[in-house]
Order: sequence, then C-alpha cells, then structure tokens
Amino acid sequence: MSKPLVSVIVPTYNYGHYIEETLASIEAQSFQDWECIVVDNGSTDGTNAIVQKWIDRDPRFRYIAITHGTISKCRNAGLSEFKGEFVQFVDADDQIAAGKLENQLRLFKAHPEASIVYSHARYYDHGNPSALRVNMHESQEKWMVEFSGKSWDLLPKMFEKNVFVISSPLLKRNVIEDTKGFFEGLNWVEDWDFYFRCLAQNYDVIYDSAESSYSFIRVHPTSLSRNKTMMLEQSLIARTRVKSILEHLTGYKNGPALMAENNRFVKYLHRLLVNEYANNHPALSRKHLFQFARIDKDYKLMLKTLLLFLTQKTITLPEE
Repeated sequence: MSKPLVSVIVPTYNYGHYIEETLASIEAQSFQDWECIVVDNGSTDGTNAIVQKWIDRDPRFRYIAITHGTISKCRNAGLSEFKGEFVQFVDADDQIAAGKLENQLRLFKAHPEASIVYSHARYYDHGNPSALRVNMHESQEKWMVEFSGKSWDLLPKMFEKNVFVISSPLLKRNVIEDTKGFFEGLNWVEDWDFYFRCLAQNYDVIYDSAESSYSFIRVHPTSLSRNKTMMLEQSLIARTRVKSILEHLTGYKNGPALMAENNRFVKYLHRLLVNEYANNHPALSRKHLFQFARIDKDYKLMLKTLLLFLTQKTITLPEE
C-alpha cells in the first residue's frame, strides 16, 4: 500500500456491534486517500472477525490487536503505526460525515500555517440516528466553540472543559510529534489532556463550519456508564498534569491566572474524594485530606490528618 495522506485511528473494545457503522462512514469519505487503523484493545466479542471482513474487501483498513489497557494506550498503538501526513481519530461507536476529510484538507491547503482544523459534532441516541442534537443531553444548547486563530487564545476555555469531541479535529503529523501522543495513565478525560497539550503549543487553528464535516456521536448506555470516583481520580491526574504544562508556557499571559484557578480546582477534587472514600476506603480518604490541607497550607489540618493516619480514623469535609 502506498503512503496515504490521512491516517484514521479507531480504538475499540467490545464494540463489534457498532464498529461496522463507523467503518462505513470512513469508507464513504469523498476523499479516498486514507488508511484506517483499527486498534483492538483486547476485545472478546469477535471484533477481529468483523474487522477482517472489511480488510478482505478493502486493504486500506488495517487491524492491530493489543493487550487490554487504557484507551490512551490503545490510541498510542495506532499512532505508533500511522503513515499519513494527517491524523483523524474516530471512536468505534461514532461516525464522521462524508465530506469531513475533503473539507478539512481543503482548509489546510488554504491555510498552510495551520496545524489543527476542526468541525462541529452532532449527537444522537442509539437506534435513532436521524434525530440529531447539538449536545449529549436533550437540550439544543450549543457548547462547542467556533474559533479560528492562535490556540493559546482557546486555552482558558479548554481549561474549563473540552472545546471539541475527539473526532472533531483533523491534525497535522507535527501535532503528534510535538505532543508525543496520549498520556497512558489516563483512561478517561484522556482527550481533554491530549487536546490541552495540543493547544498549549500555540498552533494555528481553523474552524470548519460545514455540516458535511460533522462528527456524529452515538449516545448509548455504555457511553454514559461512568464510575464517579474513578472519574474524579482521573480528573485529578489530568488537572495535576496541567500545572507542569502551564509552568513551561513562557510568554503566555494567562498562565498565572490559570495556575491559580487550577490549584483551586485540584483542591476541590481532593475535597470531593475525601468524602467519596470516607465510608469504604478510609486510607484513601485520609490521603486526599492531607493533599487538600497541603494545597490550602492548613497546617493544623495537616497535623490532624497525620494523627488520623495513626489512629486509622477518617473524617468528611463539609460542602463548600
């Protein structure tokens, strides 16, 4: 196979019942010079046989099987194999509109300085793909930012929450080389961590408004099942990593304000985790209580926490 212009990376874990629609949306692209790397994160549902049918029909599809790990490890396995000059991520339960690659490559050609071109997304409930909405919930409240310019200007919004879904951007190869891909210690919020690091590079970003460039995000029970405690822990890891990123952004005017806000957010997450672990995991509760006190420089609380370690007792923190 000759070197393709675009590499599409599809991580999957037991999504064999969804992935054919995903692969069909890639095959239907009006731009055809692509490869699609499906990375199987240890599926046990016969995903390999389903993907093999597509490979037999179209050699642009490739399949990699890895030992089950984080979604970040899975995405990185794809990034270790890609050949293209551009990278498109698509989750195995989602789709992309037929014009996405063509439209966004055209924008890259018009703006050769850009490293990221991104578009909007639409959500739908599983089994009802014709009823599209602009967010995961039932409202029609827009949440994605429509922005073209230097990515540093997007960082404050990204600090609050993700500014686009994983499949919204088409990325130049240099983005992967600069960021070194995904942090494999994260299984959730890994896309936020990755795209925050992307925007911290101060790339030129172009917004693509075409409806034929949309990502389509399937909402189904599996996608909504989240362990609250694990989400808090993963968010804490990601927010802790933000500190080191901001510390190295020389010349970024909003850095001090975001650093201060990040410290408050990390403290808030520790507070939540103190109470989450209080009943079932007192040792973890005390650990987060100590970190909470340390960030707040509350030396009395730090001493009290040390005494709690010795007595094996725990406490809960009042709601703010």
